[in-house]
Amino acid sequence: MRKIIFSIFIVLTFLCASAIGEILTIRHTVKQTFGGGQSPDDARISGIALAKREALEKAGTYIESLTVVQNSKVEKDEILALTAGVLKAEVISQKNYHTDDAFGIEIVVNVVVDISVLEERVKKQLQDRTHLTELKDTQKREKELLQKVAQLEEENRKLTTNNQSTQKLKNEFQQASDGLTAVDWVKKALSLVDGEKYTDPKKAIEYLNNAIKLQPNYANAYGNRGIAYHNLEQYQLAIEDFDKAVRLKPDLAMTYSNRGSTYTILGEYQRAIEDFDKAVHLQPDLDLAYNNRGIVYHKLGQLQRAIEDYSKAIRLKPDDANIYMVRAIAYDSLGQYQHSIEDYTEVIRLKPVFVVAYYNRGSAYLNQGNKNLGCRDAQKACALGKCELLELAKSKKYCR
Repeated sequence: MRKIIFSIFIVLTFLCASAIGEILTIRHTVKQTFGGGQSPDDARISGIALAKREALEKAGTYIESLTVVQNSKVEKDEILALTAGVLKAEVISQKNYHTDDAFGIEIVVNVVVDISVLEERVKKQLQDRTHLTELKDTQKREKELLQKVAQLEEENRKLTTNNQSTQKLKNEFQQASDGLTAVDWVKKALSLVDGEKYTDPKKAIEYLNNAIKLQPNYANAYGNRGIAYHNLEQYQLAIEDFDKAVRLKPDLAMTYSNRGSTYTILGEYQRAIEDFDKAVHLQPDLDLAYNNRGIVYHKLGQLQRAIEDYSKAIRLKPDDANIYMVRAIAYDSLGQYQHSIEDYTEVIRLKPVFVVAYYNRGSAYLNQGNKNLGCRDAQKACALGKCELLELAKSKKYCR
Protein backbone atom coordinates (compact mmCIF):
# COMPACT_ATOMS: atom_id res chain seq x y z
CA MET A 1 0.00 0.00 0.00
CA ARG A 2 2.37 2.77 1.07
CA LYS A 3 6.00 2.64 2.09
CA ILE A 4 8.51 5.19 3.28
CA ILE A 5 11.29 5.64 5.76
CA PHE A 6 12.16 8.86 7.40
CA SER A 7 13.40 10.84 4.41
CA ILE A 8 13.83 7.91 2.05
CA PHE A 9 11.35 6.31 -0.35
CA ILE A 10 12.81 3.41 -2.30
CA VAL A 11 11.11 1.10 -4.74
CA LEU A 12 13.51 -1.23 -6.50
CA THR A 13 12.14 -3.68 -9.03
CA PHE A 14 13.59 -6.21 -11.36
CA LEU A 15 12.10 -8.64 -13.78
CA CYS A 16 13.25 -12.12 -14.56
CA ALA A 17 11.48 -14.11 -17.24
CA SER A 18 12.26 -17.68 -18.11
CA ALA A 19 10.50 -20.09 -20.39
CA ILE A 20 10.63 -23.84 -20.07
CA GLY A 21 8.67 -25.58 -22.77
CA GLU A 22 5.18 -24.08 -22.65
CA ILE A 23 5.65 -22.26 -19.34
CA LEU A 24 6.80 -18.66 -18.98
CA THR A 25 7.62 -17.40 -15.47
CA ILE A 26 7.80 -13.72 -14.68
CA ARG A 27 9.38 -12.83 -11.35
CA HIS A 28 9.12 -9.34 -9.93
CA THR A 29 10.63 -7.91 -6.73
CA VAL A 30 9.71 -4.77 -4.83
CA LYS A 31 11.82 -3.41 -1.98
CA GLN A 32 9.70 -1.07 0.06
CA THR A 33 10.90 1.12 2.90
CA PHE A 34 8.62 2.28 5.72
CA GLY A 35 8.62 4.44 8.81
CA GLY A 36 7.08 7.53 10.33
CA GLY A 37 3.29 7.45 9.96
CA GLN A 38 3.36 4.32 7.85
CA SER A 39 3.34 1.06 9.75
CA PRO A 40 5.09 -2.12 8.59
CA ASP A 41 1.69 -3.69 7.96
CA ASP A 42 0.60 -0.76 5.77
CA ALA A 43 3.88 -1.06 3.88
CA ARG A 44 3.35 -4.80 3.37
CA ILE A 45 -0.20 -4.36 2.05
CA SER A 46 0.70 -1.63 -0.39
CA GLY A 47 3.94 -3.36 -1.36
CA ILE A 48 2.12 -6.56 -2.27
CA ALA A 49 -0.47 -4.63 -4.29
CA LEU A 50 2.25 -2.72 -6.11
CA ALA A 51 4.36 -5.82 -6.78
CA LYS A 52 1.42 -7.78 -8.17
CA ARG A 53 0.29 -4.88 -10.32
CA GLU A 54 3.73 -4.27 -11.78
CA ALA A 55 4.28 -7.98 -12.42
CA LEU A 56 0.99 -8.15 -14.32
CA GLU A 57 1.95 -5.03 -16.25
CA LYS A 58 5.12 -6.83 -17.35
CA ALA A 59 3.09 -9.86 -18.35
CA GLY A 60 0.71 -7.53 -20.16
CA THR A 61 3.37 -6.68 -22.74
CA TYR A 62 3.31 -10.37 -23.72
CA ILE A 63 -0.50 -10.52 -23.72
CA GLU A 64 -0.62 -7.41 -25.90
CA SER A 65 1.50 -9.12 -28.55
CA LEU A 66 -0.96 -12.01 -29.02
CA THR A 67 -2.69 -12.08 -32.40
CA VAL A 68 -6.15 -12.43 -30.84
CA VAL A 69 -5.57 -9.25 -28.80
CA GLN A 70 -4.24 -7.27 -31.75
CA ASN A 71 -7.16 -8.38 -33.92
CA SER A 72 -9.63 -7.37 -31.21
CA LYS A 73 -8.17 -3.85 -31.04
CA VAL A 74 -8.05 -3.86 -27.25
CA GLU A 75 -7.62 -0.40 -25.74
CA LYS A 76 -4.37 0.29 -23.90
CA ASP A 77 -6.15 0.78 -20.58
CA GLU A 78 -7.79 -2.65 -20.95
CA ILE A 79 -4.57 -4.62 -21.28
CA LEU A 80 -3.91 -4.80 -17.53
CA ALA A 81 -7.52 -5.82 -16.83
CA LEU A 82 -7.31 -8.48 -19.53
CA THR A 83 -4.02 -9.75 -18.11
CA ALA A 84 -5.49 -9.87 -14.60
CA GLY A 85 -8.41 -11.87 -15.96
CA VAL A 86 -6.27 -14.66 -17.40
CA LEU A 87 -3.17 -14.67 -15.20
CA LYS A 88 -2.52 -14.66 -11.47
CA ALA A 89 0.25 -12.91 -9.57
CA GLU A 90 1.27 -14.80 -6.44
CA VAL A 91 3.56 -13.75 -3.60
CA ILE A 92 6.32 -16.34 -3.24
CA SER A 93 8.29 -14.61 -0.51
CA GLN A 94 8.29 -11.57 1.74
CA LYS A 95 10.87 -10.60 4.32
CA ASN A 96 11.88 -7.59 6.36
CA TYR A 97 15.28 -5.97 5.93
CA HIS A 98 17.17 -2.96 7.24
CA THR A 99 20.09 -0.83 6.22
CA ASP A 100 22.00 1.83 8.13
CA ASP A 101 19.27 4.39 7.47
CA ALA A 102 16.12 2.46 6.55
CA PHE A 103 13.76 -0.37 7.39
CA GLY A 104 11.79 -2.12 4.71
CA ILE A 105 10.12 -5.19 3.33
CA GLU A 106 11.14 -7.16 0.26
CA ILE A 107 8.31 -8.80 -1.69
CA VAL A 108 8.80 -11.28 -4.53
CA VAL A 109 5.93 -12.07 -6.89
CA ASN A 110 5.62 -14.69 -9.63
CA VAL A 111 3.32 -14.73 -12.64
CA VAL A 112 3.27 -18.14 -14.30
CA VAL A 113 2.07 -18.21 -17.91
CA ASP A 114 0.99 -21.47 -19.51
CA ILE A 115 1.53 -20.53 -23.14
CA SER A 116 -0.26 -23.64 -24.43
CA VAL A 117 -3.66 -22.44 -23.12
CA LEU A 118 -3.12 -18.70 -22.94
CA GLU A 119 -4.56 -17.76 -26.33
CA GLU A 120 -7.80 -19.64 -25.65
CA ARG A 121 -8.16 -18.04 -22.20
CA VAL A 122 -7.60 -14.58 -23.64
CA LYS A 123 -10.14 -15.23 -26.38
CA LYS A 124 -12.73 -16.32 -23.83
CA GLN A 125 -12.04 -13.27 -21.67
CA LEU A 126 -12.41 -10.94 -24.66
CA GLN A 127 -15.83 -12.44 -25.34
CA ASP A 128 -16.96 -11.55 -21.82
CA ARG A 129 -16.77 -7.78 -21.99
CA THR A 130 -18.87 -7.40 -18.84
CA HIS A 131 -16.32 -9.25 -16.73
CA LEU A 132 -13.53 -7.31 -18.41
CA THR A 133 -15.23 -4.06 -17.43
CA GLU A 134 -15.44 -5.22 -13.82
CA LEU A 135 -11.75 -6.07 -13.83
CA LYS A 136 -10.98 -2.70 -15.38
CA ASP A 137 -12.90 -0.95 -12.60
CA THR A 138 -10.97 -2.78 -9.88
CA GLN A 139 -7.67 -1.95 -11.55
CA LYS A 140 -8.68 1.71 -11.74
CA ARG A 141 -9.62 1.79 -8.06
CA GLU A 142 -6.36 0.07 -7.10
CA LYS A 143 -4.34 2.54 -9.16
CA GLU A 144 -6.03 5.49 -7.45
CA LEU A 145 -5.31 4.02 -4.02
CA LEU A 146 -1.66 3.36 -4.87
CA GLN A 147 -1.35 6.94 -6.10
CA LYS A 148 -2.85 8.11 -2.81
CA VAL A 149 -0.31 6.00 -0.94
CA ALA A 150 2.54 7.52 -2.96
CA GLN A 151 1.31 11.00 -2.03
CA LEU A 152 1.12 10.06 1.63
CA GLU A 153 4.60 8.58 1.50
CA GLU A 154 5.99 11.78 0.01
CA GLU A 155 4.34 13.84 2.73
CA ASN A 156 5.57 11.35 5.32
CA ARG A 157 9.11 11.67 3.96
CA LYS A 158 9.08 15.45 4.17
CA LEU A 159 7.72 15.47 7.72
CA THR A 160 10.28 12.91 8.82
CA THR A 161 13.13 14.82 7.21
CA ASN A 162 12.10 17.96 9.07
CA ASN A 163 11.68 16.05 12.35
CA GLN A 164 7.95 16.84 12.38
CA SER A 165 5.19 14.60 13.69
CA THR A 166 3.71 12.09 11.24
CA GLN A 167 0.90 11.10 13.60
CA LYS A 168 -1.76 12.74 11.43
CA LEU A 169 -0.89 10.44 8.52
CA LYS A 170 -1.46 7.17 10.36
CA ASN A 171 -5.21 7.15 9.84
CA GLU A 172 -4.88 8.04 6.15
CA PHE A 173 -2.38 5.24 5.61
CA GLN A 174 -4.76 2.83 7.35
CA GLN A 175 -7.70 3.94 5.20
CA ALA A 176 -5.66 3.42 2.05
CA SER A 177 -4.58 -0.03 3.31
CA ASP A 178 -8.21 -0.92 3.96
CA GLY A 179 -9.10 0.22 0.45
CA LEU A 180 -6.41 -1.91 -1.16
CA THR A 181 -7.40 -4.92 0.91
CA ALA A 182 -11.04 -4.42 -0.10
CA VAL A 183 -10.02 -4.30 -3.77
CA ASP A 184 -8.14 -7.56 -3.27
CA TRP A 185 -11.26 -9.21 -1.83
CA VAL A 186 -13.26 -8.05 -4.86
CA LYS A 187 -10.58 -9.47 -7.14
CA LYS A 188 -10.85 -12.80 -5.34
CA ALA A 189 -14.61 -12.77 -5.92
CA LEU A 190 -14.19 -11.91 -9.61
CA SER A 191 -11.76 -14.82 -10.01
CA LEU A 192 -14.77 -17.08 -9.35
CA VAL A 193 -16.71 -15.73 -12.35
CA ASP A 194 -17.31 -18.06 -15.26
CA GLY A 195 -19.47 -16.52 -17.96
CA GLU A 196 -22.42 -14.78 -16.34
CA LYS A 197 -22.25 -16.67 -13.04
CA TYR A 198 -20.07 -17.26 -10.04
CA THR A 199 -18.82 -20.83 -9.84
CA ASP A 200 -19.16 -20.56 -6.05
CA PRO A 201 -21.55 -17.69 -5.23
CA LYS A 202 -21.46 -18.39 -1.49
CA LYS A 203 -17.68 -18.03 -1.45
CA ALA A 204 -17.98 -14.89 -3.58
CA ILE A 205 -20.42 -13.42 -1.05
CA GLU A 206 -17.97 -14.21 1.74
CA TYR A 207 -15.20 -12.35 -0.10
CA LEU A 208 -17.45 -9.40 -0.92
CA ASN A 209 -18.69 -9.19 2.67
CA ASN A 210 -15.06 -8.72 3.69
CA ALA A 211 -14.64 -5.96 1.12
CA ILE A 212 -17.78 -4.15 2.26
CA LYS A 213 -16.80 -4.44 5.92
CA LEU A 214 -13.55 -2.63 5.10
CA GLN A 215 -15.12 -0.16 2.65
CA PRO A 216 -18.85 0.33 3.37
CA ASN A 217 -19.16 2.74 0.43
CA TYR A 218 -17.66 0.38 -2.17
CA ALA A 219 -20.39 0.44 -4.83
CA ASN A 220 -18.92 -2.26 -7.07
CA ALA A 221 -18.68 -4.66 -4.12
CA TYR A 222 -22.43 -4.32 -3.54
CA GLY A 223 -23.09 -4.72 -7.27
CA ASN A 224 -21.07 -7.92 -7.46
CA ARG A 225 -22.61 -9.30 -4.28
CA GLY A 226 -25.99 -8.65 -5.86
CA ILE A 227 -24.98 -10.86 -8.79
CA ALA A 228 -23.95 -13.62 -6.39
CA TYR A 229 -27.30 -13.41 -4.59
CA HIS A 230 -29.02 -13.52 -7.99
CA ASN A 231 -27.07 -16.69 -8.81
CA LEU A 232 -28.38 -18.19 -5.57
CA GLU A 233 -31.94 -17.13 -6.55
CA GLN A 234 -32.08 -14.86 -3.50
CA TYR A 235 -33.60 -12.14 -5.63
CA GLN A 236 -34.74 -9.74 -2.94
CA LEU A 237 -31.26 -9.62 -1.43
CA ALA A 238 -29.89 -9.07 -4.93
CA ILE A 239 -32.26 -6.11 -5.45
CA GLU A 240 -31.20 -4.60 -2.11
CA ASP A 241 -27.53 -4.77 -3.09
CA PHE A 242 -28.16 -3.33 -6.54
CA ASP A 243 -30.09 -0.50 -4.87
CA LYS A 244 -27.13 0.25 -2.61
CA ALA A 245 -24.70 0.14 -5.51
CA VAL A 246 -26.56 2.68 -7.65
CA ARG A 247 -27.19 4.96 -4.68
CA LEU A 248 -23.45 5.06 -4.07
CA LYS A 249 -22.53 5.31 -7.74
CA PRO A 250 -25.45 6.35 -9.97
CA ASP A 251 -23.55 5.84 -13.24
CA LEU A 252 -23.21 2.03 -12.94
CA ALA A 253 -24.92 1.02 -16.18
CA MET A 254 -24.31 -2.70 -15.70
CA THR A 255 -25.83 -2.63 -12.22
CA TYR A 256 -29.05 -1.12 -13.60
CA SER A 257 -29.03 -3.86 -16.24
CA ASN A 258 -28.49 -6.55 -13.60
CA ARG A 259 -31.27 -5.17 -11.44
CA GLY A 260 -33.51 -5.10 -14.51
CA SER A 261 -32.76 -8.78 -15.11
CA THR A 262 -33.70 -9.57 -11.51
CA TYR A 263 -36.94 -7.60 -11.81
CA THR A 264 -37.67 -9.57 -14.99
CA ILE A 265 -37.42 -12.86 -13.10
CA LEU A 266 -39.72 -11.45 -10.41
CA GLY A 267 -42.26 -10.49 -13.10
CA GLU A 268 -41.91 -6.76 -12.40
CA TYR A 269 -41.63 -5.90 -16.06
CA GLN A 270 -42.18 -2.16 -15.92
CA ARG A 271 -39.44 -1.75 -13.33
CA ALA A 272 -37.20 -3.94 -15.46
CA ILE A 273 -37.78 -1.77 -18.55
CA GLU A 274 -37.04 1.38 -16.54
CA ASP A 275 -33.73 -0.11 -15.42
CA PHE A 276 -32.77 -1.21 -18.92
CA ASP A 277 -33.68 2.26 -20.21
CA LYS A 278 -31.36 3.77 -17.61
CA ALA A 279 -28.59 1.31 -18.48
CA VAL A 280 -28.58 2.09 -22.21
CA HIS A 281 -28.83 5.81 -21.49
CA LEU A 282 -25.66 5.57 -19.41
CA GLN A 283 -23.92 3.14 -21.75
CA PRO A 284 -25.38 3.14 -25.28
CA ASP A 285 -23.18 0.21 -26.35
CA LEU A 286 -24.35 -2.15 -23.59
CA ASP A 287 -25.59 -5.03 -25.73
CA LEU A 288 -26.83 -7.08 -22.78
CA ALA A 289 -29.27 -4.35 -21.72
CA TYR A 290 -30.80 -4.17 -25.20
CA ASN A 291 -31.07 -7.95 -25.37
CA ASN A 292 -32.70 -8.22 -21.96
CA ARG A 293 -35.06 -5.33 -22.58
CA GLY A 294 -36.02 -7.09 -25.80
CA ILE A 295 -36.83 -10.20 -23.78
CA VAL A 296 -39.17 -8.19 -21.54
CA TYR A 297 -40.94 -6.67 -24.53
CA HIS A 298 -41.17 -10.20 -25.96
CA LYS A 299 -42.81 -11.43 -22.75
CA LEU A 300 -45.26 -8.52 -22.94
CA GLY A 301 -46.18 -9.43 -26.52
CA GLN A 302 -44.62 -6.27 -27.93
CA LEU A 303 -42.78 -8.22 -30.60
CA GLN A 304 -41.77 -5.38 -32.89
CA ARG A 305 -40.16 -3.49 -30.01
CA ALA A 306 -38.47 -6.72 -28.96
CA ILE A 307 -37.06 -7.19 -32.47
CA GLU A 308 -35.76 -3.61 -32.50
CA ASP A 309 -33.86 -4.24 -29.26
CA TYR A 310 -32.55 -7.61 -30.40
CA SER A 311 -31.32 -5.95 -33.60
CA LYS A 312 -29.45 -3.30 -31.60
CA ALA A 313 -27.86 -6.00 -29.48
CA ILE A 314 -26.81 -7.93 -32.61
CA ARG A 315 -25.17 -4.86 -34.11
CA LEU A 316 -23.13 -4.51 -30.93
CA LYS A 317 -22.40 -8.23 -30.53
CA PRO A 318 -22.72 -9.88 -33.95
CA ASP A 319 -21.27 -13.24 -32.89
CA ASP A 320 -23.78 -14.06 -30.14
CA ALA A 321 -25.92 -16.96 -31.35
CA ASN A 322 -28.41 -16.56 -28.51
CA ILE A 323 -29.49 -13.09 -29.64
CA TYR A 324 -30.14 -14.31 -33.18
CA MET A 325 -32.13 -17.15 -31.65
CA VAL A 326 -34.51 -14.96 -29.67
CA ARG A 327 -34.97 -12.58 -32.60
CA ALA A 328 -35.75 -15.53 -34.86
CA ILE A 329 -38.41 -16.71 -32.41
CA ALA A 330 -39.94 -13.23 -32.40
CA TYR A 331 -40.03 -13.24 -36.21
CA ASP A 332 -41.66 -16.68 -36.11
CA SER A 333 -44.35 -15.34 -33.79
CA LEU A 334 -45.09 -12.60 -36.34
CA GLY A 335 -45.20 -15.12 -39.18
CA GLN A 336 -42.14 -13.50 -40.80
CA TYR A 337 -40.62 -16.85 -41.66
CA GLN A 338 -37.98 -15.68 -44.14
CA HIS A 339 -36.49 -13.39 -41.49
CA SER A 340 -36.59 -16.15 -38.89
CA ILE A 341 -34.96 -18.61 -41.31
CA GLU A 342 -32.12 -16.13 -41.90
CA ASP A 343 -31.58 -15.78 -38.15
CA TYR A 344 -31.72 -19.54 -37.50
CA THR A 345 -29.17 -19.98 -40.28
CA GLU A 346 -26.87 -17.53 -38.51
CA VAL A 347 -27.36 -19.41 -35.24
CA ILE A 348 -26.34 -22.65 -36.96
CA ARG A 349 -23.28 -20.98 -38.47
CA LEU A 350 -22.19 -19.88 -35.01
CA LYS A 351 -23.29 -23.08 -33.23
CA PRO A 352 -23.37 -25.95 -35.74
CA VAL A 353 -24.87 -28.49 -33.32
CA PHE A 354 -27.63 -26.25 -31.90
CA VAL A 355 -30.47 -28.74 -32.26
CA VAL A 356 -33.29 -26.28 -31.51
CA ALA A 357 -32.09 -24.02 -34.32
CA TYR A 358 -32.43 -26.87 -36.84
CA TYR A 359 -35.81 -27.82 -35.39
CA ASN A 360 -37.15 -24.27 -35.52
CA ARG A 361 -35.72 -23.52 -38.96
CA GLY A 362 -37.26 -26.73 -40.25
CA SER A 363 -40.60 -25.68 -38.82
CA ALA A 364 -40.26 -22.24 -40.44
CA TYR A 365 -39.47 -23.83 -43.81
CA LEU A 366 -42.53 -26.08 -43.52
CA ASN A 367 -44.72 -23.13 -42.53
CA GLN A 368 -43.35 -21.34 -45.58
CA GLY A 369 -44.27 -24.34 -47.75
CA ASN A 370 -40.70 -25.44 -48.44
CA LYS A 371 -41.03 -29.15 -47.70
CA ASN A 372 -37.62 -30.22 -48.99
CA LEU A 373 -35.61 -27.87 -46.77
CA GLY A 374 -38.06 -28.35 -43.91
CA CYS A 375 -37.62 -32.12 -44.00
CA ARG A 376 -33.86 -31.78 -44.27
CA ASP A 377 -33.75 -29.72 -41.07
CA ALA A 378 -36.24 -32.01 -39.34
CA GLN A 379 -33.97 -34.97 -40.14
CA LYS A 380 -30.92 -33.06 -38.87
CA ALA A 381 -32.74 -32.19 -35.64
CA CYS A 382 -33.73 -35.81 -35.22
CA ALA A 383 -30.15 -36.95 -35.75
CA LEU A 384 -29.21 -34.58 -32.91
CA GLY A 385 -31.89 -36.08 -30.64
CA LYS A 386 -35.05 -34.03 -31.24
CA CYS A 387 -37.41 -36.01 -33.53
CA GLU A 388 -40.85 -34.52 -32.86
CA LEU A 389 -40.86 -32.28 -35.94
CA LEU A 390 -39.82 -35.12 -38.25
CA GLU A 391 -42.51 -37.39 -36.83
CA LEU A 392 -45.15 -34.67 -37.28
CA ALA A 393 -43.98 -33.95 -40.81
CA LYS A 394 -44.12 -37.65 -41.68
CA SER A 395 -47.62 -37.92 -40.28
CA LYS A 396 -48.67 -35.13 -42.64
CA LYS A 397 -46.88 -36.83 -45.58
CA TYR A 398 -44.44 -33.90 -45.89
CA CYS A 399 -41.43 -36.10 -45.31
CA ARG A 400 -40.63 -39.72 -45.99
